[in-house]
Parts: sequence; structure tokens; C-alpha cells
Amino acid sequence: MIISRTPFRISFFGGGTDFPEFFRNHGGAVLSTTINKYCYISVHHLTPFFKHRFRASYSRTESVLTPNEFEHPLIRETLLFLNQQDGIEISHVADLPGQTGLGSSSAFTVGLLNALHAFRGERATPEILARQAILVERERVGDAGGWQDQYAAAYGGFRRINFAGDRPVEIQSIGANAECLHELERSLLLFFMGTECSAECILREQASRAVANKSALLNMLQMVDDAEQILTDGGDLAAFGRLMHESWMLKRSLSSGVSNPSIDQAYETARSAGAIGGKILGAGGRGFLCLYVEPPRQAAVREKLKELNEVVFRFSPEGSRIIFQGDSESMVM
Repeated sequence: MIISRTPFRISFFGGGTDFPEFFRNHGGAVLSTTINKYCYISVHHLTPFFKHRFRASYSRTESVLTPNEFEHPLIRETLLFLNQQDGIEISHVADLPGQTGLGSSSAFTVGLLNALHAFRGERATPEILARQAILVERERVGDAGGWQDQYAAAYGGFRRINFAGDRPVEIQSIGANAECLHELERSLLLFFMGTECSAECILREQASRAVANKSALLNMLQMVDDAEQILTDGGDLAAFGRLMHESWMLKRSLSSGVSNPSIDQAYETARSAGAIGGKILGAGGRGFLCLYVEPPRQAAVREKLKELNEVVFRFSPEGSRIIFQGDSESMVM
């Protein structure tokens, strides 16, 4: 048996500029971090004593004879892409629900690719995992979206990810000291809005509006530089929160579905209680509300948003990794 663990991510700035429809003409960049919330995927050899040759358990269970019979598009296309011939059983569990703006679909794909490569005795680098996940999700399945989630899941850590035309994607660590990042971590609150649904329509609208959104996206791209400067200077982190607010105001203009009355109400309630800035994670319209709130004001914000579920998290430096290999029956450190 092989078990992979792949982190979810929080994207702070630059979302939308990682769409190839935009960055191939103007360049793109995102500032994001992975967190200590994960999806786990196990791959196990399926003996020939069953009527089926492949089985996958996620929110439901599918048992099939060939990979192309799977209804789950990411499982089907990943197995077909890797030309998986041996019968296997795949199982997926996660710390948080999917389709909520944390990059869960890409974490699933990267984690599945990582587990399958390990099952076949292959070692896949983060670059290979990210590029193969993009191929599976964007080309084979045809899902709309950018490229940041695959790279965040594969590499992990607090990163700036640069996209430029047809040149290789560039992964950069942020030149901020540990104390600065710890203060930022302490100043972020995460609340679940209670909705799980696909952002496909929002993503497709954003992709189709790449030209119309050019001015807003260029401003959001500049904010990646500004946010990185705030962190590397180690100055007043409240400026990071104010920049989150400015970015959220721009992001709301990218697509009609980015926000809705319940999100707007929760955000304004948090701001009135002391939050400096924030945003809905992912494409928008659902999922997790991330807020920048200085620690002395957090109790007041929590009280105002007490009807929402809060998720306590930490930044995680790790990307997708194999945490168990049945051959050795030991954890891989």
C-alpha cells in the first residue's frame, strides 16, 4: 500500500493572473501558502479474486473493470494518462470538504499522481507532479482555471509562483523571516461559509473575460509585488491586511459570481468588528472566508461570526509527499 499526503492552500494575491489566457500575454504571479490541512490518498494492489479490477472510494464508491469506466473524471483521466494496467484500489479522505476554494481538486490530482508513481516504483519530482496535474485537469478533463493550485500542492510552503508566456513556471521562496511569517499566521482567521459547490461557471467566465478584466488583473499582479515587499521589509503587517481588502474589492469585479449577499454580509460584519481585510478563497462564490485580524481584535470578530465554523490552521512547508509505503511497513520521513 502507498499513502500520499497533499496540502490544501490559501492564495493571498494574484489569483486570476495564473490563467494562461492572461499570463501568456501579460505574465502572472501569485502569493500563496500551503496549510496543515490535507487530503490523503491510498493506492493498494487489488487481487484477482474480485469481479472488478479497479475500485475507488471517495464520497461514493465505484467498482469497474477498466479505468475508462470511472465516472470520477480526475481518477479516470489520471489512470488513463499513466496507462495503469494492474488492478488497484484507491481511497481518498480529507481534513476539509472539497470545492471550497482551498485548491482541493488539484491537491487530489497531485496526490493521486504521487501515489500512483510511488506504487509503480517511480519517484516524481514536484515539477513533474504539477505539470502532469495541469495536463490531467486542464487538458484531459477540460476543467477551467489557472495553474497556481497544482504548483502549490506539489511544492508546498509560502511561495511566490511566477508565470510568463511559454517559459517554465518559477517557484520562489519569500524572503521573510520566520517571526514575520509567524505574526502573519497569528493574524489570519478562516471561517467556513457552509457551501460546497463547483466554481466551474465562475472560472469559465473569468477565463472568457481575460481581456475585459485586463486592468483589474494588472493591478492584482502588482499587488503580489507589494505584498512580497511588505513581508520582506518586516514592517507593519497591517498593510498586508489592507492590501487584502483592496485585492478583494478588485476580485469582486472579475466575475458576477465571485461574491453574493451572504459573503458580503459576513465580510462587512467582520470588518465592523475589527478585521482589516480579507477575501473568499479560490474562485469565489462559496467556501472559506479568510480574514486578516490583529490578535487583540480576534475575539470580537469571532463573536460576530459565531454562526460560522472556524478552522484553526498553521502554515505548512511541505508539498505532496509519500507518508507510507507498505513494502517497508514504515513511515517515510
